[in-house]
Amino acid sequence: MIAGRLRNVPLSEVFQVVMTGHKVGTLEVKSKGRVATLYCERGRIRYANLRPGVHLGEVMVRLDLLSVAEVQAILASQVQEHAGAPLGLAALRLGLIDEADLAAAVRRQVGEVISELLTWRDGAFRFTEAGTDNTYVPEEHAVDAMALLFEVAGRLQDEDAARVAPAAVFTRAADPTTVTLPDGAWEVLEAVDGRRSARAVAADLDMPERQVYGVLGRLEAVGVLRRLELVRDEPVVLVICASHALQRLLALVVERSGGVARLVSTPAEAITAAAAVRPHALLIDDDGTGWGSVGTLRSEPGLTHLPMLLMTNDSGHVGWRRWRRPKVDVMARPFDELALLEWLERWLLSASSSR
Repeated sequence: MIAGRLRNVPLSEVFQVVMTGHKVGTLEVKSKGRVATLYCERGRIRYANLRPGVHLGEVMVRLDLLSVAEVQAILASQVQEHAGAPLGLAALRLGLIDEADLAAAVRRQVGEVISELLTWRDGAFRFTEAGTDNTYVPEEHAVDAMALLFEVAGRLQDEDAARVAPAAVFTRAADPTTVTLPDGAWEVLEAVDGRRSARAVAADLDMPERQVYGVLGRLEAVGVLRRLELVRDEPVVLVICASHALQRLLALVVERSGGVARLVSTPAEAITAAAAVRPHALLIDDDGTGWGSVGTLRSEPGLTHLPMLLMTNDSGHVGWRRWRRPKVDVMARPFDELALLEWLERWLLSASSSR
């Protein structure tokens, strides 16, 4: 076993020891309540998992490989969520994606996890030698770890030098054909409209969020984009959901609507978070106690009159409103992305205009 702290041994050096030594096992890194797990096999990474953080289902939606509905259907068929990405293998077996799609999605997810880990300045790491067959990712889709590390580290340095704040809003300022543009610039330029925040622009693209912020900054530096003086006031949506995968899907939809998602797992966590972030709306994924959660949250000062949406399989509570129970909008599971966007935009637009 190899163990230590990142403040003493940088992640790049840990990678070199594990990957160049062709070790087989699991590298776990913990920092400030976050846990990353990488399944390593002879210089390659079979799979990477980050909680809280990017999920394979979210990546596949952003890459337009799967729809939000298809990801939900696969998740509903699983007995439990697994860090080894059976979602990708299930999509492959169902014929929704092909081998190249799965390989691209796994590489993107691994890259985003490594990109996040490289920003950690402290945390505990531990490498344990063991088999990696439980990752559910075919061996041929494993990622060359050192090649990806160098690629991500180089891009991260450029992105961080130019990165903009997620709430910044940009508009076109000059002809982009007169300057040298960074990779991904045309996709970003097409999404910039002078109204949406950098966060909302990133949610609509198939690029990593951090990369979009870097491209925006570089386009601003060469004068192609101009930052608007008024930073957009992004409404906060508190998402209460026990499933890590569904949390990430819901966050993606919230960001596409122009909001900021704050993710929690339980009503108790939601009450604590609400006191700090002052949400404009609440989304509740019913894990079997959803109606009780609504009652608990509605009884809290500050949450009594906020827009609230319960996503549930249970349609047997129509009488709640008739009996003067806490008011809540109801949406059937699995949720429809367009319907959720409409609900969010209706309430978040009114929240922004009232401030």
